[in-house]
Amino acid sequence: MKLIEKEFPLKEVNLISEYEMSFLKMIPRDLKEALRKLYNLPEPKGRNLPKISNIMYYPARIPPSATRAVTLASALNYDPAVSREVFLRAVGLDNARELAKKSGALVTLYMADPDRGLVKRLLGKDPREITVVDPMAGGGSIPLESLRLGFRTIAGDLNPVSYLILRATIEFPAKYGRKLLKLVEEEFRMLKEYTERELGRFYGEEDKGYIYFITAEHDCGGTIPLAMHPVLSRSRHIYVKPVFNKESKSVSFEITTEITSFSPALCPYCGKPLGEEYIRMKWVKKHTEILSELLNGNEERAEEARKTYVIAAVQKARERYSPPSELDAARLVDAAKELARCAREEMSRGDSIRRYLPVSEIPQDNEVFSELRKYGIKYWYQLFTPRELLALYKLTKYVRERARQLHEQYGELGDAVALYMAIALAKIMNFNNILSQWDPGDGTVRDLVGGQYALTRGVELGSDYAEGSIPFKAIPWALEVEEGEAEEEAEEVESTRGGILPVLRLLCNRLEGLWKDGLDAVYLWDAREIDKHLPEKSVDVVDVDPPYYDQHDYSGISEFFWVIIQKAVWPVLRGLFPGDRVKLEGWGPESPELPRHAEIRGAPPKKVGEVSEFGGSFKRFLEAASGILKDDGLLVVWYAYGKLHGWEELFYRLYEAGYGVTKTWQVWTQSGQRRIALHTSAFFTSIVIVARPRVKRTQIVSYEDNMFKDDVRRSVESVASFVLGTYGLDALREATVVSIADGFATATRYSYIGASGWLGVYQNLASIALREAVYAFLEYLAKREGISRLDVRGLDSVSRLYTFLLVASEKDRNSPALVVSSDFVNRVSQAVRVDEAIVKELKIGGSGKGTVKLRSPTEVAKKYPETVIGESITLVEQVRKTMRELGVRAAEDIVLKSDRSTVDLARLLAAYSWDKLNIPPDEKDVLLKVLSTGTGE
Repeated sequence: MKLIEKEFPLKEVNLISEYEMSFLKMIPRDLKEALRKLYNLPEPKGRNLPKISNIMYYPARIPPSATRAVTLASALNYDPAVSREVFLRAVGLDNARELAKKSGALVTLYMADPDRGLVKRLLGKDPREITVVDPMAGGGSIPLESLRLGFRTIAGDLNPVSYLILRATIEFPAKYGRKLLKLVEEEFRMLKEYTERELGRFYGEEDKGYIYFITAEHDCGGTIPLAMHPVLSRSRHIYVKPVFNKESKSVSFEITTEITSFSPALCPYCGKPLGEEYIRMKWVKKHTEILSELLNGNEERAEEARKTYVIAAVQKARERYSPPSELDAARLVDAAKELARCAREEMSRGDSIRRYLPVSEIPQDNEVFSELRKYGIKYWYQLFTPRELLALYKLTKYVRERARQLHEQYGELGDAVALYMAIALAKIMNFNNILSQWDPGDGTVRDLVGGQYALTRGVELGSDYAEGSIPFKAIPWALEVEEGEAEEEAEEVESTRGGILPVLRLLCNRLEGLWKDGLDAVYLWDAREIDKHLPEKSVDVVDVDPPYYDQHDYSGISEFFWVIIQKAVWPVLRGLFPGDRVKLEGWGPESPELPRHAEIRGAPPKKVGEVSEFGGSFKRFLEAASGILKDDGLLVVWYAYGKLHGWEELFYRLYEAGYGVTKTWQVWTQSGQRRIALHTSAFFTSIVIVARPRVKRTQIVSYEDNMFKDDVRRSVESVASFVLGTYGLDALREATVVSIADGFATATRYSYIGASGWLGVYQNLASIALREAVYAFLEYLAKREGISRLDVRGLDSVSRLYTFLLVASEKDRNSPALVVSSDFVNRVSQAVRVDEAIVKELKIGGSGKGTVKLRSPTEVAKKYPETVIGESITLVEQVRKTMRELGVRAAEDIVLKSDRSTVDLARLLAAYSWDKLNIPPDEKDVLLKVLSTGTGE
């Protein structure tokens, strides 16, 4: 048995992980206080820590601190003599504490090294004898921490952008260390100087950002902007206002503190009807024509940039804006002229400017960018204005030339340096395109992926767009070159603005010397075929954070970055994609399209009991993983899909592929702020599922077999006892989740004799396992509180369901309402056999994001006065009132005269849902003592 199958430091890991994924300005006070106590700091500072996501955006990263703890717990054999404190020391908590104390700042495990000497002693062998594989490694959190623990680490992904990120985040820093860092710092300084020299004259040196409105000329000759989002600063109430000159049929802009808006329903010049789509279509037509002509060297079209790319406001400082000047428009025109001149120069040399630009067609099956086609945007280069395209051309050409020279001088090390420059370029263009937007909350440019894609999983042409000052603001931010960085300061905790160098500095210092060629590797492969590339039964842990149905279109959004990076590192593509690393047939790095043929992706099942195409593809991966896992190896799946039917399908696919789930843990992989924003449509959010392959299942002849139900009960009691026994009631939510999940997982370890078809068997087993898990958890809570006679199973249906939902619910952050996942309510109600009409009565509507509001305890007591739950809630109120008015003795008399089942359930509610019953903390203990009257307890 592995440690993770028995115990795990849930509270500490979740605390650190939540901080790691937090936004600095929004860290909850209770989280800061808990961390202060954990690190024993007086007044810790909060800092923007250099995260691996600063190297390059990639969807759905999980916190490295959590992956380190989970990976180590998956490799260690369970030993009751090894305490939780020893394990935490092994993963680096003492090192993190020392670093926090030295710097006076809150840190994470990721910022400090694990205690590799202790890891070796706990394993009883060289960590290199442990092989950890992440077949869908994405942004690299899992393999990064596997390598830092000293394990042999193999990572791969189907996505070439992910593959490059993995090499840039893990392999190159570990292989080349400080030598790589020094070269990148030198190249970044030269790149910064080149950018200012070549592009500086096209931007205002004091300008921070530019806000544009999409603008077109009406049939009457008047200039019409889509000024539908005129807010520049929400906190300071600063707006930009269009001013129309009917005589010249032109528009200018004013900065104002008056609320302003403009609707393009009627032309402000001639009064005729028009609309948003009319303006967008005309703008795109003009935009694409100008770009095409400029790239053909036609400088005469440059003057049209003045009316096509209309700046509405210029940000001069954090909260200071000015209307555009003639100089601002002139700079746009000059940039367009320069783009045309560069095109002619390339033609005069027998070359083409298009060789350095992403001129390939946006694939028709790219769902993220598909909405742009209706306006006539067909090619990647059309996502940029002439000035942005000029910057992209010059920087791409520069990086390509440096890539060639660096390769000649340093080989693979030179290729790596070129890759970081190309990644920096892709980061910059993510914030400088016609799809980036102005964020009036932060007063910054909101990038393409962090804005539209993050919210809708797609992009559309809006009414406005934004651009940063590339030479004076974007390049310094993306590179974050700090002059005179002292070598001895490298171990300190440093803040970051989000650039590449701070995180690369940390990685090079922490990883240097850990990479072993021939043992460690990064591959471009199909995860469903890993058994073709790795030896049979050779892997100790397959640790994976897979895609979840169609939550992310990984190739769709990555293709935007790919066409930029690919052009920039073209001379060293084959060095970055050597033949022994590329395991995909039919795709080469010269392709402008990313491979989609092997994506594990698809729509989720519509309801519990159905299966999806995604699940079938995921099953193929599970079977391949089973082939490479040792007999005592573990599959660890990080599963954060919100809906219960998706969670249930995953367990079914594990069952179908021959796995038995041995443990689940609720490990947070999102920040508290993000969880609040989403409020999780998921009760079972962020579950780490531990499974063993080729499991020998216990056969039963009845779904109601007592051995099966007793196993569910033992699983629930075991984990509930561990979590609540270790952390107390502060971890009640975690205990609820993992207890039900563990009980539910028991179904994967049984089979039904004589039945045919995996699906029907599993669904029956799962339904009973869920029902028994709910009962077992409530029975455990009663037993823990000393309520030995409470018959949970004998309660009426309303009492059974509402009691559990009350314990499982959370108080909404924005209201006094109690909320719980809607699909979980429905699934549990089916499992514990509650009529659908009753379920509807217990809910008062949705609160958004897949959650529902429960009726308050008072409302339920009034609605169902004759049920045990109704009588129990009423009893609690009567006892509280009597205690206040007549004293404890009178309250005890009421308890003695009450039905024992009512009193027992009232005790359970007061013990575990006292805050939801609005019982003050200082009243709780006395109330419980009164409710224990006559029990002898």
